[in-house]
Amino acid sequence: MFRKLLVPLDRSTLAEQALGPAAAIARGSKAEIDVMLVHQPIPFGGFADAPWNEAQAAEEEKYLESIATELTSGGSVPTTHAVVRGDVIELIRARAQDVKADLIVMTSHGRTGLSRAWLGSVADGVLRQSAIPVLMLRPIETKIARLAAHSLFKRVLVPLDGSVTARGILPTASALALCSKAQLILLYVVQPVPLITPGGMSFVYAPMVQDDPATQLVVAEAEKYLAGVARTLASEGITDVATHVVVASRVAQEIIDFGRAHDVDVVAMSTHGRGASRLVVGSVADKVLRASRIPVLLNRPAAVAAEPDFVDVASITRQLPALQTV
Repeated sequence: MFRKLLVPLDRSTLAEQALGPAAAIARGSKAEIDVMLVHQPIPFGGFADAPWNEAQAAEEEKYLESIATELTSGGSVPTTHAVVRGDVIELIRARAQDVKADLIVMTSHGRTGLSRAWLGSVADGVLRQSAIPVLMLRPIETKIARLAAHSLFKRVLVPLDGSVTARGILPTASALALCSKAQLILLYVVQPVPLITPGGMSFVYAPMVQDDPATQLVVAEAEKYLAGVARTLASEGITDVATHVVVASRVAQEIIDFGRAHDVDVVAMSTHGRGASRLVVGSVADKVLRASRIPVLLNRPAAVAAEPDFVDVASITRQLPALQTV
């Protein structure tokens, strides 16, 4: 279960939309919330911050205090607050560490498409630098959605690929499922195994022909893998678990389509990225973040080691010599 949730605010209604879901998660976990706002100094006339910005800082303090009071008294969630000064992304990261937060909850700008800018610079930076999981919510556009935002999630989708990195999201996803009594849905997307032509020849423009027996072997191994994960979760008290293995060429799109078809409330994923570069959000996670309208719970491992694939496709095709020719 969660112990402390951090909600960064900027006095916008968009940022405030994270408060409802955060309060629901906190109540379900018996956790506390910390709300923060970064006052950004504006140098003027030799001052580190323009003199009139002191009044603004005082208003920001009152703003956070009123929200903390409302959450504590009206929402029954113990809430602390702080106005800090400096670089927004760095201070969000530092505040999470200072208050020992185990989850950051915030709202994205919500523009879908291929542009990386849709997240906004702050949300994008937090995702790339945070050492703790981040729950990235989508903007609320309808009255029904506003009401639903104050309730807990019912279906949490966890895409797995057999790697240690992907499985790293399970503790956080499990905590989210436990606090909301949600179903945990484990999804393994198997990419079709291509048929190998005689003598290892390949044709650049030839369409991919699926090796059905080899692909089915991978599917069978994936099903066994998910069954093992489900048993482990059951031993930890997570009993409402569903498992699905699907075959699809485009992993990210399949995750998005599956989420829509099964009324998933949140997708929980680990990244495969490295360091602080733009690749820190792995390609699949990045595509899901950009193209999905479903909230995403993202975890970035502190260190990502080189890992073998769960299923060695080459070894499977070697087991089927008679099926590798056309």
